Amino acid sequence: MRANLYGAAQAGAAADPASQTMLQLFDELEASLNEPAGDLAKAWMFEPLRALTAEPDKAPPSKFRFSPDDLSKMWGWLGRELAQDLVEEARKCRKPVSDPVWHELRRRAAEALAAGVAKAERVPKDMVALDKRFGSDCRPMLHDAVTLLQSSENLALAMTDIPVVIEDFDPALVETVRARHEILIEEAPEAAVWLLMLVMGRLTSPWQVFRVVEKIGRRADDLVVSKTELAAIGDSVLADTGYFAAKLKHPPADRAEAESYFGVFERYVGYSTGMVQEFGIRKDGRWGRSLFGLRAEASSNVEKVMEKVPLALDAGLPEPRRGRSGRIIPAQLPPTEAINRASGLLYFLFRAREHANAAAIASAQKRIYEQVEKRMLEAGKMLVDLVAGSTGQSRVSAEEALGIVADLLDAAGSNEAASLLRRRGVAAAA
Repeated sequence: MRANLYGAAQAGAAADPASQTMLQLFDELEASLNEPAGDLAKAWMFEPLRALTAEPDKAPPSKFRFSPDDLSKMWGWLGRELAQDLVEEARKCRKPVSDPVWHELRRRAAEALAAGVAKAERVPKDMVALDKRFGSDCRPMLHDAVTLLQSSENLALAMTDIPVVIEDFDPALVETVRARHEILIEEAPEAAVWLLMLVMGRLTSPWQVFRVVEKIGRRADDLVVSKTELAAIGDSVLADTGYFAAKLKHPPADRAEAESYFGVFERYVGYSTGMVQEFGIRKDGRWGRSLFGLRAEASSNVEKVMEKVPLALDAGLPEPRRGRSGRIIPAQLPPTEAINRASGLLYFLFRAREHANAAAIASAQKRIYEQVEKRMLEAGKMLVDLVAGSTGQSRVSAEEALGIVADLLDAAGSNEAASLLRRRGVAAAA
């Protein structure tokens, strides 16, 4: 009944003074039913910053502009020095985070933060305190926070109906974003580029953001666009590419790390090739020089990782050898850590073939893979003979070594060879 009365008052408020009075009363009653924001006030106040907040080094640059610690420090600065009344009002506010009152509270918070930064820039001791609180390079971060808080309502309207996850940035959605960007250019110019950053953060293929950059910039290459405010978007895609490329320096230590490493590699390839596919990147342009430099570094790092596979097999492959008499001499069973490391590196070596051409590592991948596969097959063949020609504990050890070789072949994607080796081992022991 309350909901029906409230709805009727909302519907008639525009034309009926009595309904306006009733709506005001109902608004107060509705608010009284809610709990005060309390400890949620900080999260609700900084809601426009949430999509760009992450732990350092835990997210690519396009999704990291603020750390949780930055938000806590801003909240503490507001509550202790800049706007104590505002923070208290936010804590007592009974309106939900979706209510327009929070946009007004954010605007006031932005004004207080901007005033605090301006004062610090005038007063040396305040600047020392500011740098001590946030770090010496804090002003760009604070400026971005002020912009996002000031433009809270504009950005919320612009992001209306934009899917939380965008699998494909289709032409209709591109046009929607372009039109809303144009509105922001008129109403809140500083917020316009943030609309594109927020949309980019929702794309499963972030490099597709160039589809709307092309529409806004009216160019399909970076000749002019890289020198406008839209350059921030290309810079973000490049920064993400560099973020994933940098993670390719450290080889995986086991299968779980190898799976994660391949995921990073796949993401890097997506960025480095997607950027070129979606937009005209000139080799001699600012973006082109950076991108091709990243590609060269990443390819070198991945090749170095693949070159560790033969070394890993030295420690993790129970590789028999033939003595002068032709007798097969078994190897000691390798430690678990060595087997796990070899398994992880073999897994990555195999999976890397999927993107070898795009990552410019095809020849190295093929050469190393053929080398190590041949080595494992030869070890497996000798172990089958060793199983057939031994008894007791010697046979048990040979069978265990054979199982390790089969598992390593599986890790390297040679599943048929691994299955055949296991069958031959069973037959040899019969």
